[in-house]
Amino acid sequence: MRKFKLFFDKEKEEEWLNKMCRQGWGMTNFFMGVYTFMPCAPGQYTYQVDLPDLQAGTGGRDQRRRDYIEFVESTGAEYVCSWVFYMIFRKETCKGNFKLYTDPESEIKLLERLRRLFLIVGLIEFFLSIFQTANYINYVRNYWSPDFLENIVMFLNLCPVYAFTITILIMIIRFTRKINKLKLYK
Repeated sequence: MRKFKLFFDKEKEEEWLNKMCRQGWGMTNFFMGVYTFMPCAPGQYTYQVDLPDLQAGTGGRDQRRRDYIEFVESTGAEYVCSWVFYMIFRKETCKGNFKLYTDPESEIKLLERLRRLFLIVGLIEFFLSIFQTANYINYVRNYWSPDFLENIVMFLNLCPVYAFTITILIMIIRFTRKINKLKLYK
């Protein structure tokens, strides 16, 4: 079975993957928002989504990636797949609890990596939205149509760009709040 779903929040993605598993669908692959599931025993696995820090350490990035996967698998977990920066692991529930980040310091570092990634994407999206807005203004100046519907359609083309930019900003704020909350309880 395949399902298309977009997540900006890693915790919500994990909740959804674990809910699907409780319904008897184990996730086996992911690519550009498309999750592939295979039947499994209900609740057979616990899923964790990770954005590991592969910048630190010796060796090339691919070697650090392989070392990290081996490290997580040494805990009894199984590497499922990865996409760009993200990795997804699962562990059979009969083998015990599975949580990749159990202390506040490591969870703060993860949230800071996520926030940094969203900040980079957000800045790119912000500049793209400025570019798109400038194009729209230029269009209005030069090709204003007496057809009101055509003008509305042109304006509505900007809405997804603005919506995505706002979503990224909201996620940056959420990550910052979570980081600050964890720092208080350290």
